[in-house]
Amino acid sequence: MSEHEPAPALSGRHLAVLIFFECAGVLALTELFIAWTGVDTRLLGSLLYFQGADVEAHRVSESVSLHYELAPGTHVVFGGGRGVTVNALGFRGPERSAAKPAGVKRIICLGSSNTYGALVGDGLTYPAQLEKLLNSKGGGKYEVWNAGVSAYVTPQNLEQARRFIREYSPGLLLFQFNNRGRRTFLLGKPFMEFFREDPELYYENLRYCWPRALAFLRRWRLARTVVFYANRLSLKKNDPAYDWNKCGELAPAGIAAFRKFYVENKSGVKMAILETPVPGNRLLGAFDDLGIPVIRLAPKLKPGHDPEFDKIHPAAYVYAWYAKEIAAELRRLGLLTK
Repeated sequence: MSEHEPAPALSGRHLAVLIFFECAGVLALTELFIAWTGVDTRLLGSLLYFQGADVEAHRVSESVSLHYELAPGTHVVFGGGRGVTVNALGFRGPERSAAKPAGVKRIICLGSSNTYGALVGDGLTYPAQLEKLLNSKGGGKYEVWNAGVSAYVTPQNLEQARRFIREYSPGLLLFQFNNRGRRTFLLGKPFMEFFREDPELYYENLRYCWPRALAFLRRWRLARTVVFYANRLSLKKNDPAYDWNKCGELAPAGIAAFRKFYVENKSGVKMAILETPVPGNRLLGAFDDLGIPVIRLAPKLKPGHDPEFDKIHPAAYVYAWYAKEIAAELRRLGLLTK
């Protein structure tokens, strides 16, 4: 053979194998680059809804459903001297015994920032003022627990309620639904583990996502990055609509979940819904045909009332009015009996 004779051409099979390994190498390098830069995580983070109030009083939850919760045993003083105390059981307020004392009516208030009391101290939230008011005439026979957590939506409230029924023997669960839509995450804390444990979170948070038949794509960083980037472009074009479309899309599932929860548990524990006077609550009336007692505060407002009563985070004197009206309605509805 001449030393200048050309090398034999690659067969089609060998060429295909070579192309396959070259593509695989490029994809592997791309996966490593994305993992190193964390660009996929940052893109997803730009699309999520975060709760950033009183972060120091919260922690990341071990529950894949809750995402975050109040941090048990925490006491933090925020601006203006506003104190936030979280007891050992994870509720805002004083220490409680998990076992219900004999002769005590235990009321647990579930909701979001309005129930939590975002702008007031521990003793000025409406659950705290309601307990004080009830015991002013009841001789210490009532406990009103504040289970409010800022930005919680219905699925998070229900996850809490199931545990409360199992562990704390409530006599009444009082639900306040001011929020709807997707579940939030705690600002500045890791969130990717929740997506690994619950892939449905991608569909909950993304406007555009892979079909469920192709859900395996979530395991590839490159595929995730492309999908997250497409959603990011959509977010830039129409920022407010991105979140509100998700609220409208997810609200029916939250309503259905509560209805199911109520039907399954109403024989074991009393329940009621509190509708605050905050304008724009799109869940008002959603449970009217369910047979659950509903406490409506808006009709009790006088014409020309103080605008503070319309705020989602009102002052302490508004919460005092809440407590007075709630107590009266609880008595009228027969919900204060043991």
